[in-house]
Amino acid sequence: MRCSSGDEKRRVNNVPEAPTKTTVSPKTNVKRSLDFWLEKEIANNLAFLSVTSDDSRKVMAVCVEEHINGEGITIRIASNTEAFSEAAVGFRKIGVILERVARRREYIRQVIALDIDRILSRLRSRHTSTKRKAGKPAIITQLYDAINDESVKSTASLTDRSQGLQDLFTELEGIPDINASTALTHRLVRNIVAQAYILTSTTDLDLLFRDSKLQPPSLISHIPLAFGKLSRYYSATRSLICAARDPECRVFRTVVIEPFHTGIPSSLHEDGIKVHAEIQLLFFYELHPDLPRPRIICASKSACYLCNLFFRLHGVFQVPRSHGKLYPQWTLPDWLPILAARHAELANLTTRLKAALDSRAKLPRGTRHTDPNESVVSLPWSWPPSTIHKSLSSIATTSTIRPRSPLHQEGTQDAVLSQLSSMPPTPPWTPSAQISTPISSPLPLIPEEPVQTPSSSHCITITPTQLPYSASITSLTPPLLLHFDQPPLKLDFDFSHASPCRLLITKGAETAGEGGEYRVVDIEDIPTATEFQVAPLERKPREVKFQLQGVCVAVTWGLGVIA
Repeated sequence: MRCSSGDEKRRVNNVPEAPTKTTVSPKTNVKRSLDFWLEKEIANNLAFLSVTSDDSRKVMAVCVEEHINGEGITIRIASNTEAFSEAAVGFRKIGVILERVARRREYIRQVIALDIDRILSRLRSRHTSTKRKAGKPAIITQLYDAINDESVKSTASLTDRSQGLQDLFTELEGIPDINASTALTHRLVRNIVAQAYILTSTTDLDLLFRDSKLQPPSLISHIPLAFGKLSRYYSATRSLICAARDPECRVFRTVVIEPFHTGIPSSLHEDGIKVHAEIQLLFFYELHPDLPRPRIICASKSACYLCNLFFRLHGVFQVPRSHGKLYPQWTLPDWLPILAARHAELANLTTRLKAALDSRAKLPRGTRHTDPNESVVSLPWSWPPSTIHKSLSSIATTSTIRPRSPLHQEGTQDAVLSQLSSMPPTPPWTPSAQISTPISSPLPLIPEEPVQTPSSSHCITITPTQLPYSASITSLTPPLLLHFDQPPLKLDFDFSHASPCRLLITKGAETAGEGGEYRVVDIEDIPTATEFQVAPLERKPREVKFQLQGVCVAVTWGLGVIA
């Protein structure tokens, strides 16, 4: 059943409203385990990740339905086309990973595998399967040229990062056939996405380019938006894994993926007529009034004018934002399968919708809104610290050491820059009760895949015979692998987030007990589901020292550590 004849829609300006954002949150429901804002964050991230092609006409919608027992969720997905089987298969793999409270390495691999075509298109790679962006300069090249433009006040660190991205992209473009080199392609794309996240997390590109003289001027807004979307593959992954790791968030114990599709009414035969994805999910719950209802339905694009209007009139669900554009081909599905008791209410809704269009059509034309950006980047969820959750199901035997600098004095520019550069890719976890609160950024121990820069695409391997080992560390230092046979131990040192520091690795027996400075870490105490932190001693806030399986590791920050 259509909401109107279509004449009303054609009389209304094609962009009747400026973009809007929903700011009202529902009342707290004590029967729900998920906070509204967390539900919104999860659905928003999944909607972003659900886009697997570069076809702008394909829009996906996602909602998170919390199970009544509070220990599971059903992720419902819909598309304005019937082509969503790939996303459904990929989401089921993602759901399994979330159930296992997995690490980012496993999850980001699945995200890259699911969205590789879309990411290549965002990069404007020559390997993209679509021709929509053929001939356009690659966004990484645009970033590199912009940062090196004489009108941009850049820094040496930012220049290095842009050069690193350029080198990664050059290597990606140099692959003759990505279908024959899938592993290499996915690894390079993962590294590009991770480096884009680091860059956007530590640099406000909007502010950087605001007063520049870039040509064409559209680059001033285009580059920050493009890199915001590129980095979101990493931030969305980070956010979802953080939610799954949170011991107080029990809904990820069971994750069910359920696609849903309803076609256009059989009486309609006009070309381009579509039931938008958000509307399909709304009507799913009209078909199943007995199921717990989500509070928000998110899509890979902002809601159109009519979707937003219908949701407001319906009053049960929210959409995060609307771009304000009206599509004449918009329609509602048939509701014959819906309970007869709801028919009168739905008919009233369509009458009110038609009346709203009539009123809008009678208004003076006024200011014409420009065509909006239908896809915007959301700010990532800010995760609070959580209590360490120990997983007894398995024991970690591989760890990644990420040195981070201690806090600088508050109120200085150095302090701000230091905090940004040392921000962890997952939220810090509060140390256990017997450890005093750290006064510097902790040193997480977590099985993780290093984020590699082009200069560090090959790991440095050392053996016990090469100890003691000492080196100056920066974020461009290649990953380091320390391998022991007796006792069996493998340590991966990832420096991609490190502030300048000095690393010293020695054999543990003769140095661990000196002054009690080295904290002895039992490998069985390292959880597999969260990060484990080693805090500095109060009397030496710029040093972190720990012993693990006969190996002593010391990290020192401060002036003079880089020789």
